[in-house]
Amino acid sequence: MGPAELEELHSRVTAGDAPPPWVVTPTGRAYKRWCDEHPERAEQVRTARQAPQVRYRKPRFTSRYSSVDGRGFKGAFSGRMAVASAPGVTQTSTNYGCGFNPWVVGATAPAVGVPLGVHAQTGQDVSGDVLSWFKAGIIGNPSAFVLSLPGLGKSTLIRKQFIGAVAQGHVPIVAGDIKGEYVAVTDAMVTPAGKRGQVIRLGHGHGHLNPLAAGALGEAIPVMRAHLEELHARGEDNTRLAEAITETEESVHSRQVTMVMALAELIRGRTLADFEGLVISASLRSMRESGQFSFSSPPLLRDLIDFIRSGSDGLRRALFVADETEYRRTVQTLVQTLESLTDGVMGQVFAEHTTTKIDLDAPAICIDVSAISRGDQSLKAGVLLACWSDAYGAMEAAHVLADCGLANQRYFLAILDEMWATLGAGAGMVQRVDELTRLNRTDGTGLLMITHTGRDLETLPNEVDVKTAMGFIERAGMVICGGLPAGELDRLKGVLQFSDAEAAMITAWSKGAPIERTQLRQEKKRPLGQGMFMLKPSKDGTHGIPIHVQLTHTERATNIHDTNTRLREFLDAAPSSQQAAIA
Repeated sequence: MGPAELEELHSRVTAGDAPPPWVVTPTGRAYKRWCDEHPERAEQVRTARQAPQVRYRKPRFTSRYSSVDGRGFKGAFSGRMAVASAPGVTQTSTNYGCGFNPWVVGATAPAVGVPLGVHAQTGQDVSGDVLSWFKAGIIGNPSAFVLSLPGLGKSTLIRKQFIGAVAQGHVPIVAGDIKGEYVAVTDAMVTPAGKRGQVIRLGHGHGHLNPLAAGALGEAIPVMRAHLEELHARGEDNTRLAEAITETEESVHSRQVTMVMALAELIRGRTLADFEGLVISASLRSMRESGQFSFSSPPLLRDLIDFIRSGSDGLRRALFVADETEYRRTVQTLVQTLESLTDGVMGQVFAEHTTTKIDLDAPAICIDVSAISRGDQSLKAGVLLACWSDAYGAMEAAHVLADCGLANQRYFLAILDEMWATLGAGAGMVQRVDELTRLNRTDGTGLLMITHTGRDLETLPNEVDVKTAMGFIERAGMVICGGLPAGELDRLKGVLQFSDAEAAMITAWSKGAPIERTQLRQEKKRPLGQGMFMLKPSKDGTHGIPIHVQLTHTERATNIHDTNTRLREFLDAAPSSQQAAIA
């Protein structure tokens, strides 16, 4: 044997893979001579002999292993199981077991309410709306706050809930559609009796709105009075109905005074003096007491101005003025401010009687203010204030008539899209929305608030309004998040808790479509996060529901969700020959 073969034999012996060869054999004699020539090798052999005799050798019958099945490998010494025990099973909810792959986020998919789309991971159908989820106990407040970057489908999601509300017999109200995105869907709503959704257009050349109009709440007063007189004719008495009439009359009067003062403050740029509010209130009462005007036949701003100009003994006594000259000096500034509401920055929108009154029998109501130019901030603010007052009065009128047994109970869905513009419209809007978020359960009204990011709420003019507006997110029954930047999620951490997987999904949805070198492909790719939303029905860390909004064939055919109508010709145009040549 050569030195290399002896070296290999020595390695196997010291490793325990082979016993030392017998000395009487030729291999043993050669190995002994080699060890004598290399004393250090002989020492290694002696050490290996003194080590424990337990050796872990390679399996002998490796080559005999055959195919594997549920009990293991077949063959001798393969470790095959005679009895295959069932594996251990642990049962838990997807909420608590979300860390086990592949349930990285909660996979519950409620089927309660309006069909919205499918679960983004499981493909299971997902349904939901604020009133249905409130009825089922999923959320404690029938309201939702929607946050998403532009162009990712948040208005489409809201319109689906708009359609679903009509299907369930509820009345959706958009009190101030700034971009006209709900006009088409409102006009498409038709009841089995043929009643269409009501679209009210306001702006320069698009109708008038009388701030002194009592609206639907004022029109409810004659109905209640007629019913009370009918009861008296039959010899019956209804104290509760009489009290409701008095309460409604005072509520309408308060709304008239508040509306005029809000518009006057908007024009003047500062708060009215206390005595000026007294003049407005006392004048309206005196005009009704004279019999010339009533809640069902309200005065115009011009009538109010003329009454204040002429004055009365009651006004002079209330203002504690000595003579006519002092009275005119006292009310001069107020009259000048009210005159500016009839023609000036506001135009003549508030100078005439209301062109179209809110119809409570309509299946859906949309007040379209998109005709008002973006730069006409004063008029837009005044119209939004008046629209919200009118819409809120209509909802109260329905509830008053239902409480008196004169009409069926109606439920409403109030929609505040582009909330940044609504809240910033003027003094009183934040308080009006704040009132609605706190009392919407009492008023039988669902509420949807939509804006781009939480930063929109931080742009309000004073800190009190900012803190009040941030409370809208905290009080919302659920929060719906579309694609948002990472910084926005950090801003929401004080209100919502997102898991790492949820945060990764939401930020990924904020990306645009994949970049391509050319535009020659026929199929246009949409943004990755278009139609993707995370529904967070609670704020205690419970995992949200990622959904992909799906449109029905009817929705696609009617094109009611298309908000790119101004760019449609550009988007649908094929690349020109010059662009193709460059590409």
